Amino acid sequence: MSPALRAFLHGLIDYAGLFPPARLDLDPALHHYARYRQSADAWMLSRFIIPAPRLGELDAYAARFAEPPPFVFSILGHPADGDLFGAMRQTLADARAFEVRHAGNVAADLFEFKLPTHITEDASALGELFEAADEGLRLRAGEPAHGFFEVPLLGDDWRCGVDTVADVAAAHNANAGRPSVGLKLRCGGVTPDAFPTPEALACAIAACHEAGVPFKATAGLHHPVRHYADEVGAMMHGFLNVFGAAILTRAHALDRATIERMLLDEQPDHFIFDDDCFRWTDLGVMPDEIAEARSQFATSYGSCSFIEPREDLQALGLLDAVAV
Repeated sequence: MSPALRAFLHGLIDYAGLFPPARLDLDPALHHYARYRQSADAWMLSRFIIPAPRLGELDAYAARFAEPPPFVFSILGHPADGDLFGAMRQTLADARAFEVRHAGNVAADLFEFKLPTHITEDASALGELFEAADEGLRLRAGEPAHGFFEVPLLGDDWRCGVDTVADVAAAHNANAGRPSVGLKLRCGGVTPDAFPTPEALACAIAACHEAGVPFKATAGLHHPVRHYADEVGAMMHGFLNVFGAAILTRAHALDRATIERMLLDEQPDHFIFDDDCFRWTDLGVMPDEIAEARSQFATSYGSCSFIEPREDLQALGLLDAVAV
């Protein structure tokens, strides 16, 4: 396997089997995750995503969690219901209690919160929110946790909001002395209106790069390359497009128009992995730079399937077929 491809895919997929379109019950979803993390392709797998209100249901799996290595979770915040600060604090407290109940066997070290549109252009409120989040993120035993805040990318609301959130997150991280918070980018869903335009997604990636803050992605990225999906009735973004654009932007400071052009590319053979680098058009990046970008900038994406992305990569001849 190309070292560039391995660096690109390492820990790329957060397993979101509880969510649409798979929408599995907890027992089969957790069973799949436990099986995937013992497979030959476990190196591509990252966290299990679960909503904070369902953390208590995981206590029934204490015996399974005792199987090393520790099970690692990303926690979706409690619904705000008008009290964003309160919901966030409750989420962080519930996660700390969960870790205490299963000490040494689980890690809840990443959190995902949805920002309401009205706060995304309010720099003062965002600064207070990130400061409050950091207080809770630092309290877990071991390394501090990280929080990713979802910004709207649909309609016209994203144009100012995404830049503001990225800039405030950068200022907060500078004061905190660590990459405490980042942005979460929703790339699709199960209906055509859930997919952001390539322009919106390109601007979000560029905003994160320009501000120097990490991002994670979610939804609509089951497949490697942009394509039309009959089951959704829409063009779907590809994870090679999105993460390839982010990695090359980190290396070459791509402008927003070039990022958008890469997001629009529907030709799998344009995404080249060889022994030396990952290349798209005349742009290339070395494996160590890919690994650094993935660790510090373009972190992971949530997918309700771990099998579909792998099968597509196998069909493209990029990944060897192995049993999961």
